Amino acid sequence: MEKNRNITFDVAKGIGIVLVVIGHYIPECAPVWYIDCMRFVYRFHMPLFFIIAGFFFDRSVKQVSYGALVWSKFKRLMVPYFILSWAVIGIKILFAGFLQVDHPVTVAALYRAFYLPEAGYYLWFVYVLFLIFCIAPIFKAGNRLILLTVLALGLSFWLSGPDIFCIRQFCHYFIFFVFGMWVSRVKQLESAMYKYPLLWAAITVLFFFLYPPQPGGTLPAFPTIVSGISGSFMVISTSYVICRSIPSKTKGLSYIGRLSMTIYLFHTLFMGGGKAILTYINLGGDIIEFILSSLFIIGAGIVGPILLYKWVWAKNQFTAQIFK
Repeated sequence: MEKNRNITFDVAKGIGIVLVVIGHYIPECAPVWYIDCMRFVYRFHMPLFFIIAGFFFDRSVKQVSYGALVWSKFKRLMVPYFILSWAVIGIKILFAGFLQVDHPVTVAALYRAFYLPEAGYYLWFVYVLFLIFCIAPIFKAGNRLILLTVLALGLSFWLSGPDIFCIRQFCHYFIFFVFGMWVSRVKQLESAMYKYPLLWAAITVLFFFLYPPQPGGTLPAFPTIVSGISGSFMVISTSYVICRSIPSKTKGLSYIGRLSMTIYLFHTLFMGGGKAILTYINLGGDIIEFILSSLFIIGAGIVGPILLYKWVWAKNQFTAQIFK
Protein backbone atom coordinates (compact mmCIF):
# COMPACT_ATOMS: atom_id res chain seq x y z
CA MET A 1 0.00 0.00 0.00
CA GLU A 2 2.82 2.42 0.87
CA LYS A 3 4.46 1.92 -2.50
CA ASN A 4 1.20 2.58 -4.32
CA ARG A 5 0.55 5.60 -2.16
CA ASN A 6 3.93 7.12 -2.98
CA ILE A 7 3.34 6.58 -6.67
CA THR A 8 -0.07 8.17 -6.29
CA PHE A 9 1.47 11.35 -4.89
CA ASP A 10 4.19 11.38 -7.54
CA VAL A 11 1.53 11.18 -10.23
CA ALA A 12 -0.53 13.87 -8.47
CA LYS A 13 2.48 16.16 -8.34
CA GLY A 14 3.16 15.36 -11.99
CA ILE A 15 -0.37 16.42 -12.94
CA GLY A 16 -0.08 19.45 -10.67
CA ILE A 17 3.19 20.76 -12.08
CA VAL A 18 1.91 20.33 -15.66
CA LEU A 19 -1.10 22.46 -14.67
CA VAL A 20 1.24 25.04 -13.12
CA VAL A 21 3.25 25.32 -16.32
CA ILE A 22 0.09 25.60 -18.41
CA GLY A 23 -1.26 28.24 -16.02
CA HIS A 24 1.85 30.35 -16.55
CA TYR A 25 1.17 30.62 -20.26
CA ILE A 26 -1.78 32.91 -20.94
CA PRO A 27 -0.92 35.02 -23.99
CA GLU A 28 -2.94 38.03 -25.07
CA CYS A 29 -4.31 36.06 -28.01
CA ALA A 30 -5.64 33.28 -25.76
CA PRO A 31 -9.29 32.39 -26.49
CA VAL A 32 -11.94 32.80 -23.80
CA TRP A 33 -12.30 29.05 -23.22
CA TYR A 34 -8.59 28.76 -22.49
CA ILE A 35 -8.66 31.64 -20.01
CA ASP A 36 -11.69 30.12 -18.26
CA CYS A 37 -9.88 26.77 -17.98
CA MET A 38 -6.88 28.51 -16.41
CA ARG A 39 -9.13 30.29 -13.92
CA PHE A 40 -10.52 26.89 -12.95
CA VAL A 41 -7.05 25.37 -12.59
CA TYR A 42 -5.90 28.27 -10.44
CA ARG A 43 -8.47 27.28 -7.81
CA PHE A 44 -6.48 24.21 -6.77
CA HIS A 45 -3.15 23.69 -8.54
CA MET A 46 -1.06 25.36 -5.80
CA PRO A 47 -3.18 24.17 -2.82
CA LEU A 48 -2.45 20.66 -4.09
CA PHE A 49 1.27 21.02 -3.41
CA PHE A 50 0.73 22.50 0.04
CA ILE A 51 -1.67 19.72 1.05
CA ILE A 52 0.81 17.07 -0.10
CA ALA A 53 3.65 18.85 1.72
CA GLY A 54 1.63 19.03 4.93
CA PHE A 55 0.60 15.38 4.64
CA PHE A 56 4.16 14.11 4.34
CA PHE A 57 5.50 16.55 6.93
CA ASP A 58 3.08 15.15 9.51
CA ARG A 59 3.83 11.57 8.42
CA SER A 60 7.55 12.07 8.92
CA VAL A 61 8.77 10.04 11.89
CA LYS A 62 12.40 11.11 11.68
CA GLN A 63 13.40 12.74 14.97
CA VAL A 64 15.47 15.87 14.39
CA SER A 65 15.83 19.09 16.33
CA TYR A 66 13.95 22.21 15.30
CA GLY A 67 17.17 23.90 14.21
CA ALA A 68 18.28 20.93 12.14
CA LEU A 69 14.89 20.70 10.41
CA VAL A 70 14.77 24.41 9.56
CA TRP A 71 18.36 24.32 8.31
CA SER A 72 17.60 21.33 6.07
CA LYS A 73 14.58 23.15 4.62
CA PHE A 74 16.67 26.29 4.12
CA LYS A 75 19.17 24.31 2.06
CA ARG A 76 16.40 22.56 0.14
CA LEU A 77 14.30 25.66 -0.56
CA MET A 78 16.06 28.96 0.07
CA VAL A 79 19.49 28.08 -1.32
CA PRO A 80 18.06 27.39 -4.81
CA TYR A 81 15.75 30.41 -4.33
CA PHE A 82 18.70 32.78 -3.80
CA ILE A 83 20.93 31.14 -6.43
CA LEU A 84 18.21 31.38 -9.06
CA SER A 85 17.10 34.86 -7.99
CA TRP A 86 20.56 36.40 -8.06
CA ALA A 87 21.44 34.66 -11.32
CA VAL A 88 18.31 35.95 -13.07
CA ILE A 89 18.75 39.45 -11.62
CA GLY A 90 22.38 39.51 -12.71
CA ILE A 91 21.50 38.40 -16.24
CA LYS A 92 18.81 41.08 -16.50
CA ILE A 93 21.20 43.79 -15.34
CA LEU A 94 23.93 42.56 -17.69
CA PHE A 95 21.75 42.50 -20.81
CA ALA A 96 19.47 45.46 -20.06
CA GLY A 97 21.82 47.88 -21.83
CA PHE A 98 21.55 46.36 -25.29
CA LEU A 99 18.59 43.96 -25.28
CA GLN A 100 14.92 44.28 -24.43
CA VAL A 101 14.44 42.71 -20.99
CA ASP A 102 11.06 41.84 -19.53
CA HIS A 103 10.60 43.32 -16.05
CA PRO A 104 14.00 45.07 -15.87
CA VAL A 105 15.63 45.41 -12.45
CA THR A 106 18.39 47.38 -10.76
CA VAL A 107 21.23 46.34 -8.47
CA ALA A 108 18.90 47.02 -5.51
CA ALA A 109 16.95 43.89 -6.51
CA LEU A 110 19.87 41.79 -5.26
CA TYR A 111 19.07 42.62 -1.64
CA ARG A 112 15.31 42.98 -2.15
CA ALA A 113 15.31 39.27 -2.98
CA PHE A 114 15.61 38.68 0.76
CA TYR A 115 12.03 39.84 1.26
CA LEU A 116 10.45 39.80 -2.22
CA PRO A 117 10.64 37.32 -5.14
CA GLU A 118 12.31 39.92 -7.35
CA ALA A 119 13.56 37.49 -10.00
CA GLY A 120 10.09 36.14 -10.74
CA TYR A 121 6.78 36.36 -8.93
CA TYR A 122 6.28 32.58 -9.16
CA LEU A 123 9.12 32.05 -6.65
CA TRP A 124 6.74 33.06 -3.87
CA PHE A 125 5.89 29.34 -3.51
CA VAL A 126 9.43 28.44 -2.43
CA TYR A 127 9.59 31.39 -0.01
CA VAL A 128 6.19 30.61 1.55
CA LEU A 129 6.93 26.90 1.92
CA PHE A 130 10.08 27.73 3.85
CA LEU A 131 8.17 30.10 6.15
CA ILE A 132 5.66 27.34 6.83
CA PHE A 133 8.43 24.92 7.75
CA CYS A 134 9.72 27.51 10.22
CA ILE A 135 6.36 27.56 12.04
CA ALA A 136 4.71 24.13 11.60
CA PRO A 137 7.29 22.09 13.61
CA ILE A 138 6.47 24.11 16.73
CA PHE A 139 2.83 22.96 16.55
CA LYS A 140 3.25 19.44 15.23
CA ALA A 141 3.12 17.52 18.50
CA GLY A 142 -0.22 16.28 19.85
CA ASN A 143 -3.07 18.73 20.24
CA ARG A 144 -0.94 21.71 19.24
CA LEU A 145 -2.24 21.13 15.72
CA ILE A 146 -5.57 22.56 16.89
CA LEU A 147 -3.85 25.85 17.76
CA LEU A 148 -2.07 25.83 14.41
CA THR A 149 -5.41 25.30 12.65
CA VAL A 150 -6.99 28.25 14.45
CA LEU A 151 -4.01 30.40 13.47
CA ALA A 152 -4.11 29.28 9.84
CA LEU A 153 -7.88 29.79 9.56
CA GLY A 154 -7.63 33.28 10.99
CA LEU A 155 -4.86 34.24 8.60
CA SER A 156 -6.79 32.87 5.62
CA PHE A 157 -9.41 35.60 6.13
CA TRP A 158 -6.77 38.33 5.92
CA LEU A 159 -7.11 38.97 2.19
CA SER A 160 -5.18 42.26 2.07
CA GLY A 161 -1.87 41.23 3.62
CA PRO A 162 1.30 42.89 2.31
CA ASP A 163 3.49 41.33 -0.35
CA ILE A 164 6.65 41.92 1.69
CA PHE A 165 8.08 38.61 2.93
CA CYS A 166 5.28 36.99 0.87
CA ILE A 167 2.91 37.53 3.82
CA ARG A 168 -0.19 37.73 1.64
CA GLN A 169 0.59 34.42 -0.10
CA PHE A 170 1.53 32.83 3.23
CA CYS A 171 -1.84 33.76 4.73
CA HIS A 172 -3.65 32.41 1.69
CA TYR A 173 -1.94 28.99 1.47
CA PHE A 174 -0.96 28.15 5.05
CA ILE A 175 -4.38 26.57 5.74
CA PHE A 176 -3.85 23.99 2.99
CA PHE A 177 -0.57 22.79 4.52
CA VAL A 178 -2.30 22.48 7.89
CA PHE A 179 -5.20 20.62 6.29
CA GLY A 180 -2.69 18.18 4.79
CA MET A 181 -1.47 17.49 8.32
CA TRP A 182 -5.05 16.73 9.39
CA VAL A 183 -5.47 14.36 6.45
CA SER A 184 -2.41 12.50 7.67
CA ARG A 185 -3.95 12.07 11.13
CA VAL A 186 -7.63 11.41 10.39
CA LYS A 187 -8.17 8.11 8.61
CA GLN A 188 -11.58 9.16 7.27
CA LEU A 189 -10.06 12.21 5.56
CA GLU A 190 -7.24 10.15 4.10
CA SER A 191 -9.67 7.55 2.80
CA ALA A 192 -11.84 10.26 1.23
CA MET A 193 -8.77 11.76 -0.40
CA TYR A 194 -8.20 8.56 -2.39
CA LYS A 195 -11.86 8.05 -3.33
CA TYR A 196 -14.72 9.82 -5.11
CA PRO A 197 -12.90 11.67 -7.94
CA LEU A 198 -16.23 12.52 -9.61
CA LEU A 199 -17.61 13.95 -6.37
CA TRP A 200 -14.56 16.15 -5.80
CA ALA A 201 -14.68 17.29 -9.43
CA ALA A 202 -18.38 18.15 -9.11
CA ILE A 203 -17.76 20.20 -5.96
CA THR A 204 -14.86 22.05 -7.56
CA VAL A 205 -16.86 22.87 -10.69
CA LEU A 206 -19.88 23.91 -8.62
CA PHE A 207 -17.86 26.35 -6.53
CA PHE A 208 -16.17 27.67 -9.67
CA PHE A 209 -19.53 28.75 -11.05
CA LEU A 210 -21.06 29.80 -7.73
CA TYR A 211 -18.10 31.98 -6.81
CA PRO A 212 -16.57 33.62 -9.89
CA PRO A 213 -13.46 35.75 -9.32
CA GLN A 214 -14.08 39.20 -7.84
CA PRO A 215 -12.44 42.35 -9.24
CA GLY A 216 -8.70 41.88 -8.93
CA GLY A 217 -9.03 38.09 -9.12
CA THR A 218 -9.66 37.60 -5.40
CA LEU A 219 -12.14 35.23 -3.76
CA PRO A 220 -13.62 35.12 -0.25
CA ALA A 221 -11.79 32.77 2.11
CA PHE A 222 -14.52 30.12 2.34
CA PRO A 223 -14.88 29.25 -1.39
CA THR A 224 -11.11 29.55 -1.75
CA ILE A 225 -10.55 26.90 0.92
CA VAL A 226 -13.29 24.57 -0.29
CA SER A 227 -12.21 24.80 -3.95
CA GLY A 228 -8.57 24.28 -3.03
CA ILE A 229 -9.33 21.17 -0.99
CA SER A 230 -11.88 19.61 -3.35
CA GLY A 231 -9.72 20.32 -6.41
CA SER A 232 -6.66 18.83 -4.73
CA PHE A 233 -8.63 15.74 -3.71
CA MET A 234 -9.88 15.52 -7.29
CA VAL A 235 -6.31 15.32 -8.59
CA ILE A 236 -5.10 12.92 -5.88
CA SER A 237 -8.09 10.57 -6.16
CA THR A 238 -7.77 10.58 -9.95
CA SER A 239 -4.08 9.74 -9.59
CA TYR A 240 -4.95 6.93 -7.19
CA VAL A 241 -7.44 5.46 -9.70
CA ILE A 242 -4.88 5.72 -12.51
CA CYS A 243 -2.20 4.00 -10.43
CA ARG A 244 -4.51 1.12 -9.52
CA SER A 245 -6.18 0.62 -12.92
CA ILE A 246 -3.39 1.35 -15.43
CA PRO A 247 -0.10 1.40 -13.48
CA SER A 248 1.91 1.00 -16.69
CA LYS A 249 0.80 4.48 -17.74
CA THR A 250 2.03 6.24 -14.61
CA LYS A 251 5.78 6.10 -15.24
CA GLY A 252 5.97 9.37 -17.17
CA LEU A 253 3.76 11.36 -14.81
CA SER A 254 5.44 9.98 -11.70
CA TYR A 255 8.85 10.92 -13.11
CA ILE A 256 7.62 14.45 -13.80
CA GLY A 257 6.23 14.55 -10.27
CA ARG A 258 9.56 13.58 -8.73
CA LEU A 259 11.20 16.46 -10.60
CA SER A 260 8.37 18.90 -9.94
CA MET A 261 10.59 21.29 -7.96
CA THR A 262 13.24 21.64 -10.67
CA ILE A 263 10.46 22.09 -13.25
CA TYR A 264 8.91 24.79 -11.05
CA LEU A 265 12.21 26.62 -10.63
CA PHE A 266 13.25 26.64 -14.28
CA HIS A 267 10.10 26.34 -16.40
CA THR A 268 9.76 30.08 -17.08
CA LEU A 269 13.32 30.16 -18.44
CA PHE A 270 12.56 27.56 -21.11
CA MET A 271 9.09 28.94 -21.81
CA GLY A 272 10.71 32.32 -22.46
CA GLY A 273 13.06 30.62 -24.90
CA GLY A 274 10.12 28.97 -26.62
CA LYS A 275 8.37 32.33 -26.95
CA ALA A 276 11.51 33.87 -28.40
CA ILE A 277 11.72 31.14 -31.04
CA LEU A 278 8.08 31.63 -32.03
CA THR A 279 8.57 35.37 -32.52
CA TYR A 280 10.49 34.49 -35.70
CA ILE A 281 7.59 32.44 -37.03
CA ASN A 282 4.72 34.25 -38.72
CA LEU A 283 1.59 32.85 -37.07
CA GLY A 284 -1.83 33.73 -38.36
CA GLY A 285 -3.49 33.55 -34.97
CA ASP A 286 -6.15 30.90 -35.70
CA ILE A 287 -7.12 28.30 -33.11
CA ILE A 288 -4.96 25.53 -34.58
CA GLU A 289 -1.85 27.67 -34.50
CA PHE A 290 -2.64 28.81 -30.96
CA ILE A 291 -2.88 25.20 -29.81
CA LEU A 292 0.33 24.19 -31.59
CA SER A 293 2.29 27.17 -30.25
CA SER A 294 0.90 26.55 -26.75
CA LEU A 295 1.95 22.90 -26.85
CA PHE A 296 5.43 23.94 -27.98
CA ILE A 297 5.92 26.54 -25.23
CA ILE A 298 4.33 24.45 -22.48
CA GLY A 299 6.30 21.41 -23.61
CA ALA A 300 9.51 23.45 -23.43
CA GLY A 301 8.60 24.45 -19.87
CA ILE A 302 8.29 20.79 -18.86
CA VAL A 303 10.92 19.00 -20.92
CA GLY A 304 13.58 21.72 -20.73
CA PRO A 305 14.05 21.63 -16.92
CA ILE A 306 14.03 17.82 -16.93
CA LEU A 307 16.84 17.71 -19.49
CA LEU A 308 18.69 20.47 -17.62
CA TYR A 309 18.60 18.40 -14.47
CA LYS A 310 19.51 15.16 -16.22
CA TRP A 311 22.35 16.59 -18.31
CA VAL A 312 23.71 19.29 -15.99
CA TRP A 313 22.51 19.40 -12.38
CA ALA A 314 22.63 15.62 -11.82
CA LYS A 315 26.31 15.58 -12.73
CA ASN A 316 27.23 17.42 -9.54
CA GLN A 317 26.32 16.26 -6.03
CA PHE A 318 25.50 19.77 -4.78
CA THR A 319 23.25 20.81 -7.67
CA ALA A 320 21.69 17.35 -7.83
CA GLN A 321 20.46 17.79 -4.27
CA ILE A 322 19.28 21.39 -4.31
CA PHE A 323 17.59 21.39 -7.72
CA LYS A 324 15.68 18.10 -7.48
